[in-house]
Amino acid sequence: MDEVSELRRREVKTYFDVIARGGSERLLRARSFHNLGEWEREDYRWLSETLREAGATASFSLLGRDAERYAETVECLDDDDHEVVLHGYRHVACADIGYDLAHENLARGLDAIEDATGVTPGGFIAPRQEVNGATLRVADELDLGWVLGRTDAAVPDGLDFREPAHPYDLILLNEGADPPEAFERIRGQTEPGAALLFHPNMLEYYDALDEFEEWIAETAPVSVGTLFEEGGVGLLNDAMRPLRIE
Repeated sequence: MDEVSELRRREVKTYFDVIARGGSERLLRARSFHNLGEWEREDYRWLSETLREAGATASFSLLGRDAERYAETVECLDDDDHEVVLHGYRHVACADIGYDLAHENLARGLDAIEDATGVTPGGFIAPRQEVNGATLRVADELDLGWVLGRTDAAVPDGLDFREPAHPYDLILLNEGADPPEAFERIRGQTEPGAALLFHPNMLEYYDALDEFEEWIAETAPVSVGTLFEEGGVGLLNDAMRPLRIE
């Protein structure tokens, strides 16, 4: 039997921890789709064009394990002045990860994305958002400029940190809000200095892309890197599959 790496095991555990919490049939169907509904290059092109028409930019998360799969997409996003953001090599929760495994996950993810696309991610978004001191230390050592997440740990002086608006789109929709209701709540979070997280593949699942397009047009968001440097409303899109067993 082939050896199972700790990163692969952790990725499976990260998502199984979510599934183990249970929930309604609506929630379980949505979480099942989350690992099947994979956005493709044309979907990203549509979103990039929508952003361009609004005079907006955005950040897009990428897992290192999928860098080659999305290489052409990343190059198109980079050409359109969007920002690529590291989500790890694998989708691994960062609340209790040790330093060595955190370093492997982030460093390997960076290398995979740079090798496949020639693009260097500008920051890091922690899967499930909780991030510990070991992960923050690694992000600082790897010269990632910023991290989005939630933490009780001390943030290194050289690292920008912000907590995304909460509850975000997927939580609202999973809990039963229809698209207009969800985006009414999201508009209440939309203010200068805020970083908003969206899951476009799941917005499509919930028939909420029209509302997302309207929000983009009225908000003209910016990438998270631009948010830290110049202000505005930051937009980070995460359409990655949380679990990929290969």
